Amino acid sequence: MTLLVGGVWLARTAGSGAAVELTYGSEAELDSVVLDLVTVLTFSVVGAIVASRHPRNTIGWLFCSVGLVVGLSALAGGYAEYWLASGSGSRTLGETAAWFRSWSWILLVLIPTSFMLLLFPDGRLPSPRWRPVAWCSGLGISGFVVGVALEAGPLEDFPQIANPYGVDSPVVTIVGVLATVVAGGSVVASVASVIVRLRRAGRVERQQIKWLAYGGAVVVGTISVAGGIALWSAPVSIAIISFALLGLPIF
Repeated sequence: MTLLVGGVWLARTAGSGAAVELTYGSEAELDSVVLDLVTVLTFSVVGAIVASRHPRNTIGWLFCSVGLVVGLSALAGGYAEYWLASGSGSRTLGETAAWFRSWSWILLVLIPTSFMLLLFPDGRLPSPRWRPVAWCSGLGISGFVVGVALEAGPLEDFPQIANPYGVDSPVVTIVGVLATVVAGGSVVASVASVIVRLRRAGRVERQQIKWLAYGGAVVVGTISVAGGIALWSAPVSIAIISFALLGLPIF
């Protein structure tokens, strides 16, 4: 929460004297702040409750890490806008903050839809045979991040900044495409793991999985709709998906 407040304060400080169009300083300011706030509170609170009651359950720490990433992303975005508006501060730090803000959404989308499903509800894999799926999930997410983070050209969230770590090479594109396939397959496999658990689950676990299925159905349906909206507006699509993902910790 402190990271989020710091990011909003920096962005608003930048917007008060900025002559350029900024994310938090535009008409989308309130929507962006509300989205970050709700996401941080939901994942952090649910994660803290689970971690405090069941410290060995990876799910709680996973949710806490998602909340931390969203907070860091908000702080990075706020600092990048402050640096763009004021011109003060380190150029390297400002560009790096904008760079991180532009790809950090990947962690919010893929971690809950892969590892959470794979580890739900006890924080452990269904059996050792599912370890390759966990490795593929980690590699797929990492590769996807590399493909987006190293893509040469303007940053998606800050088009006035050229990617400071961009690599103009077809290898980056190939890695990104392969990682997308691996990450997508891992998500499907994670869903299959939930079905396997359901068949072997007792009464309590079966009820937990049913609630997860309700939340998952909302997420899948929303992502399908958001995929079409992405052709019109990528930021709107990401916002819709982010709100839908809140159904996982809530349920």
